[in-house]
Amino acid sequence: MRVHTVQQLLAGPRAGMWVYMGGNDRSWYIECCAAAARTVMSAPRSMRTASPAWQELGHPTPTDAYAHMRAVLLEGLDLNRSFAGWTGCQAPDGKRICNEATHKAAALPKLLFYTPLCDTHRTRDTVESMWDGPGAWIGSQ
Repeated sequence: MRVHTVQQLLAGPRAGMWVYMGGNDRSWYIECCAAAARTVMSAPRSMRTASPAWQELGHPTPTDAYAHMRAVLLEGLDLNRSFAGWTGCQAPDGKRICNEATHKAAALPKLLFYTPLCDTHRTRDTVESMWDGPGAWIGSQ
């Protein structure tokens, strides 16, 4: 199992900054600023602390790190998933659930967000209003 949560960088030029990380007892990796982390780590060890990619790594608060990871995960939003049968749309519609018949869903890969939504509600705006994640979570991804 992997834990996904924010952690503070303890060393390097950005010590004290916050990143969204995934990992377990054996290893951890940066998820929200992954491109910058890969650039830093691909540099020769003697040049890592001088890498300009450090400036793109980390956030001043845990809230900012969560927000960045949310944006990263929403980039993978799939609005074209299908169910084998029909079900009711689960989008909030005022004080009730829409419940219009649909066989389509919105999904966020790697997460447990796979929600039936009708054609009207199957939009990024609807998903953003329904999903308050990522938060801290435990999973196999």
